[in-house]
Amino acid sequence: MRTNNRQTAFTQSQIFNVAKQVISENKIVCRNFIQPTWNVKLVTGFTLIELLVVISIIAMLLGVLLPALSAARALSQRTICTSNIRQCVIACGLYAADCDGYLPLGNIWDKEDEPEGWLDVNYNTAIKIHFNYGVAESSAMCTSWNYEREKYFYEPTSNSDTNIKLGGTRIGYIYYGRRFDKEGSPYSPQLPDGTIYKSPRKLQNCTKKLVTSQTLFSCFHWDSVSTGGKWGAKIPHTTNGRGVFYPAGTKKLLPVPRGLVTGFIDGSAEWAKWKDLKWFEQAGTLRIYYNPKM
Repeated sequence: MRTNNRQTAFTQSQIFNVAKQVISENKIVCRNFIQPTWNVKLVTGFTLIELLVVISIIAMLLGVLLPALSAARALSQRTICTSNIRQCVIACGLYAADCDGYLPLGNIWDKEDEPEGWLDVNYNTAIKIHFNYGVAESSAMCTSWNYEREKYFYEPTSNSDTNIKLGGTRIGYIYYGRRFDKEGSPYSPQLPDGTIYKSPRKLQNCTKKLVTSQTLFSCFHWDSVSTGGKWGAKIPHTTNGRGVFYPAGTKKLLPVPRGLVTGFIDGSAEWAKWKDLKWFEQAGTLRIYYNPKM
């Protein structure tokens, strides 16, 4: 066994020495020897697990960012509405300064055959504040309804759209000044206790004894869902900032309304949460909300 092992070791050593000698004697050949090149293309890519990890990370980021973006958009729309309503209030103040302190004429719901019969801003008032006091379309429309720009005032088919489109300007906010409030008429704005909502008539002396609220404008809305009426509801500034139409037959306002931007006779405007708003009804089935701030 030992002889065989030594012989095996000697044979390996001998082979090594012979190979070394051959290489040293053929240096030129070795220098000129061209080694083969191998064109190996490495194929790289995601494994299934890596792909699933990436997808889950993206989904997580979207889940965090989208609500934040939606909230930022809703906040920016409220800010724009606040600025717009303030401009409308200022225009009405300028009107009052030219008319012995009287505010522009408001809604007169008892005349359904007239243009202002279905509007929450009197037709002639809209024309005046548009042409005489510079309230443009961009400043007269609630941002929640911009996506419905062309069909914004969808009303019963008996009402002509020509009564609503005002020479390029559309009314996008509800005006509360000098509203129709004839005692005993179902079209008068009635409070929950049955009394009449007293709207501001003059710019001055708007005390609790004379007016129910100093609200002069608010974002466009209506609600007949809460009264079981047949008109459904249009509520602005919902979760994503868009206005939502609730069709007739809706039992509950979902998503729950968040609030309205309201403007006051002193020229200020602010966001009011829905729970802090109060309402009056017109025609027995339609609720309009206002800010009770005095």
